[in-house]
Amino acid sequence: MQGSWNHIVIIICLVLAALLVWMECRRANRSRLYLRIVAVLLALLALACIILPLGYETYKTENDRHSILLTDGFNADSLKEYKNAGIFTLDDAVKKAYPKASLIYTPDTLHALTKNGKLHVFGYGLSEDELFQLNEIPFTFHPSKLPQGVTNISWNNRLTEGEELILQGKYNNSSARKIKLILKGSGTVADSVIIKPNTEADFTLTALPKITGWEVYSLWAIEGADTTMLGDAPVQVKSAKPLNILIISASPDFETKFLKNWLGGKGYAVATRSAISKDKYNSEYINMARLPLSRLSASLLRKFDVVIGDLSVFTALSNAEDNALKQEVNSNGLGVIVKADSAGKASWLQKHFPVNKPSGKAPDPAALIIGGKKSNSGKLSSNRAYIGYDTGTQPLVSNMQNQILASSTLAGAGKIVFTTLNNTFSWMLAGSQQDYAAFWSALISKAAKKNSDTFDGVLNAGMAFASHTIPLTFKSNTLPLVIIDGEIVSLQQNLTVPFEWNYQYGPLQSGWHSITQSKTEKLLYVQGENNWKGVQAEHKINATQKYILNKENKGIVTKQIQQKVRIEVPKIYFYILLLAACTFLWIEHKIS
Repeated sequence: MQGSWNHIVIIICLVLAALLVWMECRRANRSRLYLRIVAVLLALLALACIILPLGYETYKTENDRHSILLTDGFNADSLKEYKNAGIFTLDDAVKKAYPKASLIYTPDTLHALTKNGKLHVFGYGLSEDELFQLNEIPFTFHPSKLPQGVTNISWNNRLTEGEELILQGKYNNSSARKIKLILKGSGTVADSVIIKPNTEADFTLTALPKITGWEVYSLWAIEGADTTMLGDAPVQVKSAKPLNILIISASPDFETKFLKNWLGGKGYAVATRSAISKDKYNSEYINMARLPLSRLSASLLRKFDVVIGDLSVFTALSNAEDNALKQEVNSNGLGVIVKADSAGKASWLQKHFPVNKPSGKAPDPAALIIGGKKSNSGKLSSNRAYIGYDTGTQPLVSNMQNQILASSTLAGAGKIVFTTLNNTFSWMLAGSQQDYAAFWSALISKAAKKNSDTFDGVLNAGMAFASHTIPLTFKSNTLPLVIIDGEIVSLQQNLTVPFEWNYQYGPLQSGWHSITQSKTEKLLYVQGENNWKGVQAEHKINATQKYILNKENKGIVTKQIQQKVRIEVPKIYFYILLLAACTFLWIEHKIS
């Protein structure tokens, strides 16, 4: 029926075309004849195209249909391009911000919703757990810019008493005003730093915990009159394990006396050996039994964690003693603290510590920088000698001119600490016990044998957030009894590692949570859901981009399903053509 109608229209138009062309040719006025004929034919062609159902067939892929998954941080303006797309979200907060989105509860639901179509993810993306549930669904990621705030953060969360907390991160300040970051702990401000406007800057904040046990520090941002809590930094501070320390000196002196008494008062086991004449020594013992110290042997040195002595004493050791010391340092992790003096004999202990001795009088007492702390120590008199930097060394103490006064280096399994200071007891005489303690704590903790004691904690917990799933791993040859927050949980055995047992923990509240395995209680700190928002955003963006990259490497692409479709030609063009042709014929008739 449609074919017959088309034929009738075409025949009528052809007849009309012949008739109208004949009439134009019969007109007495022959001017513009060819233009009139063309106009007549174009008018009839346009009329036929208006009447006839014109169109063409082509192939269209099914995945031209779009589905959108909105995640935290999405920009609503970026959705304008996808007017007819289905919009979904896994986040209640996103649903409230964009009511048009349909709320789904698990990522695997997207399998059915996006079948034979393209999936687009807007915002910061998905967490590793959510990406795992997608189960190979390919999608296009449209990441949003990171929000203002901390985008990267880390700190040493397991400390030994006397060790400093160092919190480092990156802050994205996209505002036109400066931001002041403050680190709070124990109800006081421990440290602060200023972030300039419109910058992304690294920062470092420090604090010295006053108590042992579990403590929570927090980072705050102050912008004008607004104060915002950014996140918590929980730490565990363990009591310092009393070390066994041997002090050997060329003669009895105040430096050895004060150091021996300070170490003994801290609970350290201390043995001192001071030469009083050739091959004769005076020995003292604090918090430990008497030992023969006249000859340094490997068996004797193995009883100590750190040996402290003047460089002249070490260079005066016999070959057997020197070899024993070198063996214990390189093989068994013994630490050595060397105090520079006037010794002229070279020693392997000074290999990486070149000492510079400028001429002139001794400098006036001045403050020192210990362990890179921003607050300087009390003033201390010192000679002009300082240590030149060498590759592989780590400066520990310096003066205000950035000259190194104490430095350390690795030596096999052990460490060597070298210092040009030999009158630190002056701090004690001046009442600066805190500076004295900070100096020797820094040197001894750096040199001491590695502590084999493990900290309490939970494997693979990472930074945990409330209302987010946290993967926990427990090690046991048999199914362990694990109690979390007072309830026994069911564990899943790792199929590839039989002694590992996994549990997906989903805490709803922030704070400390109790985890007990085999009657041993451990604590896990859970951050508030809104803590470290910038860090969470960056982790999601990185995880999502990694997911995309893995899919590209595996050659996984969206399945292309082609379908033949008919595209209708818009009639508006033919109406315009008909109007133009008729207008020309009317004007030409008027002026003829």
